[in-house]
Amino acid sequence: MEADARFDRLEVKIDKLADAMVQLATIDTKIDGLIAHNEIQDRRLNKHSETVDEHAVKLALVSSTSSANEWFVRLLIATIVAGVAVYLRG
Repeated sequence: MEADARFDRLEVKIDKLADAMVQLATIDTKIDGLIAHNEIQDRRLNKHSETVDEHAVKLALVSSTSSANEWFVRLLIATIVAGVAVYLRG
């Protein structure tokens, strides 16, 4: 009778251990899924970061070109205004 009680306790402990193993396997599967999702998000973020960097370079080039164009337009307007002033004067 004492042996049966011991076996019952062992059986209960083994059942708890089996349940814990099933929970560990489930958690491991979830962790693997989260790691895969994290890697995908990292790749997407890196791709967006590279795109932003490319746009920053293009913006710097356009900005310097725009600055030169702006000065050209200012000189053109100043020349036209001076020409009109000379024409009206005399």
